[in-house]
Amino acid sequence: MAIASIWISLGCMYLLLTWCNNAIEAKRSSQTGCKLSYRFADCRFLQLVSVPRDLPNDIEELLLDFNQIQSISKTSLSLYPDLKSLSLQSNGLELIEPDAFQGAIRIESLSLQNNNIAAEYSKTSEALLYTPSLKNLDLSTNGLKMHMVTSLLGNMRTLENLCLDHNIIMHLDDTVFAGLRELKQLSVQWNYIYEVESGTFDHLIKLKTLNLAFNSLPCILDFGLTQLRTLNLSFNQLEWFQSRELDKEFSLELLDISHNQLLFFPLLPRVHHIHTLLLSDNRMRFYSELFDTDSSYVNFTIMENNSTNTTAINVWEEEIKSDLSTLQFLDMSRNQFTYLPEEFIVKMISLIQLKLDWNCLDTFSLSHLRGSNSLIELDLSYNRISELLMDDTPSFSSLHYFNMSRNNLQTLPKHMFNDMKGLRTLDLSHNRLSLCCKQVGAARSDDNNCVDMRPLTSLKNLYLSGCGLVLDAHCILDGTTLTHLDLSENHVKDLSPLQDTCRTLHFLSLRNSLPYNLSLDFSSYQNLRYLDLAENNLTNFPTSLIELSLQSLDLRQNNFTSLPLYNTYHGLLRTLNVLYLSKNPFECCELSWLNVLKESSSINIPDLPQVSCNFSNHFMLVQRLPESIPHSCLWKTGDVLLYLLLILPICVTFLVALLLMFLTFREIILQKLKRRCRRSTSY
Repeated sequence: MAIASIWISLGCMYLLLTWCNNAIEAKRSSQTGCKLSYRFADCRFLQLVSVPRDLPNDIEELLLDFNQIQSISKTSLSLYPDLKSLSLQSNGLELIEPDAFQGAIRIESLSLQNNNIAAEYSKTSEALLYTPSLKNLDLSTNGLKMHMVTSLLGNMRTLENLCLDHNIIMHLDDTVFAGLRELKQLSVQWNYIYEVESGTFDHLIKLKTLNLAFNSLPCILDFGLTQLRTLNLSFNQLEWFQSRELDKEFSLELLDISHNQLLFFPLLPRVHHIHTLLLSDNRMRFYSELFDTDSSYVNFTIMENNSTNTTAINVWEEEIKSDLSTLQFLDMSRNQFTYLPEEFIVKMISLIQLKLDWNCLDTFSLSHLRGSNSLIELDLSYNRISELLMDDTPSFSSLHYFNMSRNNLQTLPKHMFNDMKGLRTLDLSHNRLSLCCKQVGAARSDDNNCVDMRPLTSLKNLYLSGCGLVLDAHCILDGTTLTHLDLSENHVKDLSPLQDTCRTLHFLSLRNSLPYNLSLDFSSYQNLRYLDLAENNLTNFPTSLIELSLQSLDLRQNNFTSLPLYNTYHGLLRTLNVLYLSKNPFECCELSWLNVLKESSSINIPDLPQVSCNFSNHFMLVQRLPESIPHSCLWKTGDVLLYLLLILPICVTFLVALLLMFLTFREIILQKLKRRCRRSTSY
């Protein structure tokens, strides 16, 4: 134990000394302004016109990005023989002399992004011959064409990662990447590629990741890269994707064909390892209901070198011959599916996430998911589903997210939620549904079509916006522990239907849900943090909110003329971060509450430039109120002293007038008084 303690102490001392040395090194800087640390120099944004020569000779990494270095000569890097990583991004670099890397042959990573290598690409090609250890090369945004790339990559036998993004490559053939047998990652996105000849990538026997996104490819008819794991073909013009008919096992794991023009489900390899298939934003659908499947074969002709290969494919066939058992994430959103074949999803036994939103589905059977016991997320929103079918076979115990918003549902299968014990988020917004009440004696005639939320004991987020609900029954959310509830665009007559979940709610939206002015009591909502009361007809601010710890409050488009906020000591003002106030008829002479809000530096009013107030039936922006308005308000609202100042001159004037009248008509007045007061004397 003693020896072990000594060794531990020595180790700690060594680490401490190393840290101190590195800290001292980190504080160093060169005369040119480069920041230096252990074998690392950061010379970015220094307006340099050449490679600095005052750096330590043993540096291994040098950053020269965003300078003005237009050429690299032999002497530029000769002082740094240990250099392994060099970055020259955004320099306007045009020339790399043929012998520029002779003094730095250990370079493994070279970034030439956003320069003008195309200007002198032949000399740069000669310079790259002296980089026998180069593994990472970035030539993106250099105006390169295919023949230039072919020349630059002529002797890159050790290259593992290559980036050619944002160039002007229009065509790829089998000569471009010949010899790159160690290449593992290739990115050619954001070019103008409209054709990839057969055999272009066949030499890349170690290629694992290929990115061809944002090009102009019309189709893929002979995909045969069995070694590839990730293929990105998004944002092209693909109408068809077909794999080569091989008995070999494909290593493909992620395939992205989203944002294309696909008309049919892609013909995948028979044996593969695809776990993520992204097909969103295409024009796919199944056609067997529209066409005769007996006469629906199409011949595809593949011309390769001097040979021609013709393949007949039944394009209307609904059976997917490829093995889909490995699929975990399938995104077919934003397509044109009107229905799904019965056995289409059944084969996906490993499915975790299924997205079918923004399609044209009229019906959907949850029984199709009977084999997907691990399904966590299901999105059927933005369809035309009027009927949701379900038998007793499916089990959705693992389902956490279920979105059925923006459909035509009026009812749901009975006991649909009984097996969804793990459901956390449910979105039924914009369907014409009604909620069940547990009080059987109070059942209505349409309760047979209502949705029972009581089995969803694990539910946290519930969205019921725009369902036409009339919330007047108690206990509709009995047993739930919701934290997020959206009841916007419904008819909420009072808050009593929410009393079963009021203590757990963090977010509550009652936007456009209060048909008339209500006196709302939120005193039971002690955990509420986000409240949306916008687009209602409230005239009285709910005073119960003042002592809550809200973080966000939306009061837009109501009928508030003032807010009862008189000082910054309220609990609401201590926690509130965001407050929306616009489109209310506030009184310009009652804006003292706004000054209270402005005194609190933690409160942000994003729509303050749109907040207006009323003064004599004229609405003005509160941030542009003329200085005369506050003075006019003093006269209009009336202060005690102000009243005295107004009444006193009037009273004095009146008294002076009386005194003048008395002095003027004194004799007449006295005579009249004597005559009225004269009485007979008794003897």
